[in-house]
Amino acid sequence: MNATDIANVLAKAAAFDQRTVGQADILAWHEALHDLEAVDALAAVTRHYASSEQRLMPVHVRRIALDLARERHRVAREQRERLELEATAADAVTVRDRSAEVADLLATLRDRLGPSDPSVLRRAEWVREERLRQRDAVPNPHYQGPPPPGGWPIPAADDRTA
Repeated sequence: MNATDIANVLAKAAAFDQRTVGQADILAWHEALHDLEAVDALAAVTRHYASSEQRLMPVHVRRIALDLARERHRVAREQRERLELEATAADAVTVRDRSAEVADLLATLRDRLGPSDPSVLRRAEWVREERLRQRDAVPNPHYQGPPPPGGWPIPAADDRTA
């Protein structure tokens, strides 16, 4: 934006909050907002005052204007992608059933590779874990069974009488 665009943004803000705008204001706001689109900045003023009673600051304009630009780019991208999809769907050469070709390719690969060894195709740490799971279970020497009715530790004889 140039200084004239900034003056227009400040004039629009002044219409909402009765601020006074001078050359210093225009220069300060231009320094903060020079990289924004004028249309987005003007729309940001309206959007800000439609939802807030705070006095407009450059940070408000910047945030809202960037959101508006992002939204505009998203809409344009989605429209471009939709048009590309429609063009692809209309092209009979691009869209065709290739399931038979894929099935033939898989059958050819299966014939070339032959039977496989699952331990070769799997990650080594998973193969190792599976082998450990297949070992004979060894009882835990520290397991003492379920806790007694009073819980652990077993109370002394004189505590049980109390």
